Amino acid sequence: MNKIILASHGEFSQGLKQTVSMIIGDEGNIFALSAFRDEDEPIKNQVERLLETTGYEDVYILTDIFGGSVNNDLLTIQQKHPELHLFAGMNLPLVISIATQTGRIDSDQLANILEDSRRGMIDCKQLLAEKINIGGDDL
Repeated sequence: MNKIILASHGEFSQGLKQTVSMIIGDEGNIFALSAFRDEDEPIKNQVERLLETTGYEDVYILTDIFGGSVNNDLLTIQQKHPELHLFAGMNLPLVISIATQTGRIDSDQLANILEDSRRGMIDCKQLLAEKINIGGDDL
């Protein structure tokens, strides 16, 4: 089973995990970790401790923002363990897509999952303006 570690500043990862659980249920393969300003344990240590119990195979670590302290700290873990997958810019479609895959995700599938999660970003104002400008009243 694919394991997903959500790691973020603040409580974003916990909220994302709760939302995913509402939509697809809780299979016990999604873990949410946070980096707080007044944290007792650095996020890197939290992830390393979790990986010791879950193993390193079929693990997808998703962080909130590329270049942020959480992502930068976890890059060092990914360098030591190249079998891990580390992605920045986590969003709901990405988590759901990885969580609902059965079996190992190959590189082509992973590329498609990432592209689909990017396509999930829609400028609704622009979309509506385009639909209105083409003369459609069927919105």
